[in-house]
Amino acid sequence: METDNTFHEAEEEIVLQKQGNAFILNTLSGTVGEITYKLVDTDTWVIDHTYVDPRYRGRQLGKQLLDMVVQEARDKGRKIIPSCSFALEEFKKNATYADVWDNDQSASEFSDTYSSGSAITRR
Repeated sequence: METDNTFHEAEEEIVLQKQGNAFILNTLSGTVGEITYKLVDTDTWVIDHTYVDPRYRGRQLGKQLLDMVVQEARDKGRKIIPSCSFALEEFKKNATYADVWDNDQSASEFSDTYSSGSAITRR
């Protein structure tokens, strides 16, 4: 009789939290993803930063974060300028974001390539 020595890791729970102008993905081991946005005017937000820990990429977590911001913008009647490269690429690929995309304004006007815009403090 053969014994199966294969170990299967349980799927780690990932919890989504809203923190100010950010959505954060946390696990028991810490923050693994985030998306941040800023208010440009009363009707417009700029998504300025998206990050997913490399160990968690390939699970559509960045898209889920983006969808949370988009849904909140829809609920509040806001437009979005996708300034970070990830958000801009997703907006270009996905026509379902057209209703919130404020592409009348230049995203580069609001981007800062030297700032992470992180909502969390890294140690």
